Amino acid sequence: TAWVKKSDKKKIISIIKSFKSVRVVEVQPEKDEDAPVILENKPLFKPFELVVDLYGVPRYFEIDPTPFVSLFFAMFFGLCLTDAGYGIVLAILSLVFAYRMKSARKFLMLIFMGAIFTIIAGSIFNGWFGDLPQYLGLGDFFRKFAILGDPINSNEGSMNFFRLALAMGVIQVSFGLFIKFFDSIRNKDWESAFMDGLPWIIIILPLVVILLSSQMAVRMKLITEPLFSESIAKFLIWPIAVGALIIILFSARNEKSWGFRLFMGFLNLTVVNGLTSFLGDFLSYIRLMALGLVTAGIGVAINRIAFQLLSIPVAGIVMLVVILIFGHVFNIGINVLSGFVHTLRLQYVEFFPKFYVGGGRPFKAFKDEHKYITIID
Repeated sequence: TAWVKKSDKKKIISIIKSFKSVRVVEVQPEKDEDAPVILENKPLFKPFELVVDLYGVPRYFEIDPTPFVSLFFAMFFGLCLTDAGYGIVLAILSLVFAYRMKSARKFLMLIFMGAIFTIIAGSIFNGWFGDLPQYLGLGDFFRKFAILGDPINSNEGSMNFFRLALAMGVIQVSFGLFIKFFDSIRNKDWESAFMDGLPWIIIILPLVVILLSSQMAVRMKLITEPLFSESIAKFLIWPIAVGALIIILFSARNEKSWGFRLFMGFLNLTVVNGLTSFLGDFLSYIRLMALGLVTAGIGVAINRIAFQLLSIPVAGIVMLVVILIFGHVFNIGINVLSGFVHTLRLQYVEFFPKFYVGGGRPFKAFKDEHKYITIID
């Protein structure tokens, strides 16, 4: 017995008709049978199936998170490196190896997508092999692309990086909540939609708006001036109160005792996957800034050490080239690894738990599997 994709059914039947002594019986899956899952996405999203495979494929009726992960993963990977020069090197190497190593093509194309966003992130934050253009007299030219400033050499640039990292956290976590809400509606799971998903949406988003309307956000340097009128808080407090009440009353709705249900509901609102948990999730995205600054800092240090050796006659030039090449290769290697791992962590720990469970059974093709093949002449 074997599972067959619906799109392959006609192909299987046509092959069978070419044999006289073969018969196939179609068996319909039982109602609660655990059907295997195969991920099928457009070529642009296909490399990111690796991220989902590492976590666990979705269950049969669960949403495939691959398209949602793709943009966030590539963007966060780019922010962890934040060096356009490194992005160019990664893009070229990944394409070359993808052409030669077909078995690893999906992974290499994932790195290529991340390299494209690394080039973008490096350009807007003035990262080109650290600060190498500065030593080559090209600093003013490349600085024109740095629309968000230089996080290493300016306070404005570092604060812009900080704000961007936090904004990415709020956007991705909120997006996960919306996916849960609409997917629950799609599956006609009304309880999960209106008692688990929607309440958090009407709590988190108004709280963000209230924060951005306050002087506290200005003092924290999240914004330069309030984005909304402070009077908006008077109106937004009501949906927050309604959402909080729903969570307290119904988040532990399977508990029989109303007293214990209310106690668990209060914990769910505050501590257990509640407001403190969301705050921790948002703050986790600051690591994007931290890793980006580490990459830039090491690159700047490599350049400084290398160009100090120019004062040595003849040998100084050789040592300069060697240190630049090996130093930046080392920097690319360790930060690609750390950026990849941390970007995975953001998807698995902060994003997926908002809407995704996983744990499905991967589809395996029905075929002969041989360890050795003996060829007889």
